[in-house]
Amino acid sequence: MADVSPSKSLIKGVIKLTLFLGVGFAVLFILNKVLSAPTEDGYRFFPVIGSRVWVWIIAQLHLNFAAFVLGVPIFAVSMEFMSWRRNDERLDRIAYDFTKLFTLAYTLTAAVGTILMISLPVLYPKFIDHLMKILGPTWWVYVLVMYIETLVCYYYFYSWKQMKGSKKGTHVAIGGLLNIMGITMLLITSSWVGYMTTPNPHGVSETGELINRWQAIKSYMWIPLSLHRLFANVVFGAGIAAAYAAYRFITAETDEQRAYYDWMGYTSAMISIGFSLILPGIGYLLGVEIYSFNEQMGIQLMGGFFAWLWVMQAILIGAILMFVNYYLWISLNKMPGGERYFKYVKYLFIVNLLGYAVWLTPHSIALSLEEARRMGAYHPVLGSLGVMASKNTAVVVSYMATFLSFTIFKISNKEPIVSWAKLGHTIRAAVIVLSTAAAIAIGIYSYMVTSAVRVKVLSPIQFGIFFLSIIILFVLDTMMYKGAIVIGEPRWGKMPERSQYALIGITVTFTWLMAMMGYMRSGGRQFWHVYGIVKDTSPDAYLPTHGYAAVVSSIVTVIFFALIGLLFWSIMKLEKVADKGGAQT
Repeated sequence: MADVSPSKSLIKGVIKLTLFLGVGFAVLFILNKVLSAPTEDGYRFFPVIGSRVWVWIIAQLHLNFAAFVLGVPIFAVSMEFMSWRRNDERLDRIAYDFTKLFTLAYTLTAAVGTILMISLPVLYPKFIDHLMKILGPTWWVYVLVMYIETLVCYYYFYSWKQMKGSKKGTHVAIGGLLNIMGITMLLITSSWVGYMTTPNPHGVSETGELINRWQAIKSYMWIPLSLHRLFANVVFGAGIAAAYAAYRFITAETDEQRAYYDWMGYTSAMISIGFSLILPGIGYLLGVEIYSFNEQMGIQLMGGFFAWLWVMQAILIGAILMFVNYYLWISLNKMPGGERYFKYVKYLFIVNLLGYAVWLTPHSIALSLEEARRMGAYHPVLGSLGVMASKNTAVVVSYMATFLSFTIFKISNKEPIVSWAKLGHTIRAAVIVLSTAAAIAIGIYSYMVTSAVRVKVLSPIQFGIFFLSIIILFVLDTMMYKGAIVIGEPRWGKMPERSQYALIGITVTFTWLMAMMGYMRSGGRQFWHVYGIVKDTSPDAYLPTHGYAAVVSSIVTVIFFALIGLLFWSIMKLEKVADKGGAQT
C-alpha cells in the first residue's frame, strides 16, 4: 500500500498542508471582502442554524479527529518499539496498521480544521482579534509545529518498509519525534481553551490588556486539561482502532483475517481500557483546578445547571464499562481453560450493575408539588446516593470490577508453577477485598466530614487506594505467572460477531460522551468568550438545554462516524488496489 518513496511523501505532505492553509486564507480573505461588515459587537451570523451551532459542530468534529491523530501515534510507536526489541513481526504489522489509520486520517483532520479556521474569524472577528492580541504568537508556533508534524508523519509512514533491520531504531526515533510534535500541539491548543475558561489574572487585566504572555498561557487548567486530553486521546484513538478492527473482523473472508483482526481489536480495546483507568483521577485534578480558579464556576459545573449532565455522563460511562466487561466475559470462550472462571462472571456483573445504579442515581428528581410536600426535596434513601461521596465510591468499585474482568481473562489459560502460588492467590483476594472495603468505608465516612476534607483529603485517598491496589495486583500476577504453564494458546478469531458490536458500542458511546463533555466545558464559561474578560453579547449568549445539546452532540457523532466510515472504506479500497499490484495511496 505504501510504495510512495519517503522523499516524495514529504513533498506530498507539504503540498497538501500548504494547499489546505492556502485555500483557508484565500477563502477567508474573499469572505471578509464579500460579506457585510460584522455588527457593532463584532459578530456575523451563519444562516439557518446560527453561528454557535455551526462552530460547535465543526469544532467538535475537528477535536475528534485531532484526538484520533494525536492519540494513536502514542501506542503505535510504542508497539513498533516493542516489535523492534522483541523482533516480533506481528507487533510490527499491527503498529503499521495503526499508523496507516492515523496517516490517512490527517487529511480529514486538516480539511475540518481549515473549515474551522475560516469560520471563527468570519463569524466572531472581534473575539478572534482579542485572542490573537493575547496568544497570537502561539498560533504561528502552532502552524510551524503542524508543518513539522505533517512531514514527520508522512516520512514515518512511507519509510516503514525501507527502514527495517539496522535502521529500525532510527525509524522508532522518528515516531518518537512525531509524538513530541503531537504533544506540543496539544499543549498549545490547551492553552487557548485554558485561557478562555480560566484566565490567569497575572497574564491579562480585567479590561483584556496583556500583562504577561507566558502567564496568559499558563492558566489554571492548562496542565490538568493537557493531561486529561492526552490520556483521553489515547483512549479515544484506541477505541477507533478497535472499531476498525471490529469492522474488519465482521467483513473478513478468511479465518486468518478474523484471527488477526480479533487480536487487533482486543489489543486496541485493552489499550483504551487501560488508559481510561487513569482518566477519573486526572479529571478530578482538573475539577480541583477549576474550583481553585473560581468556586462559582466549579459549583455551576458540578452541582448547578450541569448537575444532570453528570447523570448523563454516568449513564454513558457505565454503558462503556458494561460493553467492556461483556466483551471480556465473551472472550473467555476463546481461552483454553477460560471456562474455569465463568463462575465469577455473575458476581462481577452484580458489582458492575450496583455500581452503575449508584453512579446514575440523581441527587434530586423532577417532582410535582404534591410529591415534594410528601417526600421533601430529596428522596429519603436514593437522595443520599446522588452526591459525590457515593459517586466516587461507585466509580472506584466499578473500575476495580472491570480490572478483575481483564485479569481473569489474562490468566485464564495459564497455571502458575511458582511454589508460593497458593499464597499469591490469597494475597490477591486480600488486596481485592481490603481495597474495596476501604473505598466503601471512605465513601461512607465522606458523608460525615466537610466538603473541603472530602475533596482535598478523602477522595484523593480513595483514588490512591484504587491505583495502588491495581499496581499491586499487576505486579503480583506478573511475578506469579512468570514461566507459567500455558494450557493452550488463545483461539483468535473464534469469537461471535456480537462481541465485535460491543467494541463498536464502546467507541460510539465514547464519541458521544466526548461531545457532551465538550458542551459542558464550554458551557462553564456561561455568557463569556473569555471568562470575566470578554463578554459574549451575541444572541447566543445563553446556555442551551441539555436536550438541545444532546441533539447537537448526536448530529456531530453521526457525521463523525460517517467520515470515519469513509476512512475505513478508503483503506480497504487502497488495500485491494495494492493486492492487485497497483500500490498507491
